[in-house]
Amino acid sequence: MIKREIYMAKIRPFINKEIVKVLTGIRRSGKSVMLELVKQELIDQGANEGQFLHQF
Repeated sequence: MIKREIYMAKIRPFINKEIVKVLTGIRRSGKSVMLELVKQELIDQGANEGQFLHQF
């Protein structure tokens, strides 16, 4: 998986804030990949992997 640091830098300020986050985009634009990158970042920060629901 390619690390999308530019996009992650824009998303990071909103992580752990009590607001609803919505990722939108056209089909096959990488929305699921970005969610996986956010998930990995949260796990790296100490979140338990069992806290995440994942279904495709």
